[in-house]
Amino acid sequence: MYEKFFYLKENPFHITPDPKFLYLSKSHREAIDLLLFGIKERKGFILLTGEVGTGKTTLCRALLEKLPKNTETALILNPVLSGKELLENITGDFGLGAKGGSIKAHLDALNGFLLKRASAGVNAAVIIDEAQNMTPGALEMVRLLSNIETDKHKLIQLLLVGQPELKKMLSLHELRQLNQRIAIRCNLSPLDLAETKAYIQTRLAIAGGRHSVRFAEEALAVVFRASRGIPRAINIVCDRALTAAFIAGKREVLGQEANRAVEELERDGFITQRAQAGGERGIGRYRPHIALSAFLIALIAGIFLGPALLRTTLSLAGGFLP
Repeated sequence: MYEKFFYLKENPFHITPDPKFLYLSKSHREAIDLLLFGIKERKGFILLTGEVGTGKTTLCRALLEKLPKNTETALILNPVLSGKELLENITGDFGLGAKGGSIKAHLDALNGFLLKRASAGVNAAVIIDEAQNMTPGALEMVRLLSNIETDKHKLIQLLLVGQPELKKMLSLHELRQLNQRIAIRCNLSPLDLAETKAYIQTRLAIAGGRHSVRFAEEALAVVFRASRGIPRAINIVCDRALTAAFIAGKREVLGQEANRAVEELERDGFITQRAQAGGERGIGRYRPHIALSAFLIALIAGIFLGPALLRTTLSLAGGFLP
């Protein structure tokens, strides 16, 4: 809608996981380095976690592009499968035709394929996205796949990608065998303010808007407070802010456009409890201290000036309690 007005080649803030737009914050850079290391060194089980919208899927797509050419890959985007269905998806991605269709037939085909590829110096990796949604049967199948190895190294590298609850799920007693086999663990954190600014500027530059559009410092601060540094939320707020600037005929997003975008998203229910992130405009985070001070004043007033003033002052103090 606004690309032509801002001289952009494409939308800089779409929410699809396009690796071209991947911004490597410190957390993202450490994660992708660890994932590459784990797969190249045949560490077997690898875990990547992060809150919703932190860029896990985008990172995985970038990882696929960075893997050496001698790496066979399978990508599972919907892990709500039975154990057999998961196995069939993996063998299908590797291009294997398992005769008979039984679990044993698929495992035998996979094992033979991996042994041949390993003898030719080829590695194999399976990436399972949204792994927090895996069924018990699928998790058991993943554990069985981790047994495919030689005396020297793992024949298949298994990367589980999911939200923080995946770590809680893996810590369950019945999954301890699986949890103990995870050799590398990494977590994606939200961006800080400086990273949020760099993220926005990077996406604008990639989309062709290095000099044709900019976000003012005040607007960048508004976006950071509203999004809490979550990349997907940053995209949605920035897209709405650019729309507001376009409607106003401006090629610079000022604080008023950013605030208008945030207000609209709050009405839509996308952004909630903004005051909590922004400190309730500077008062919320000081409430406990104000309440304590007011309470002490009330006690002193009660001692010297009588119970009536004590009740009044305590009532005022109560207004600052959470």
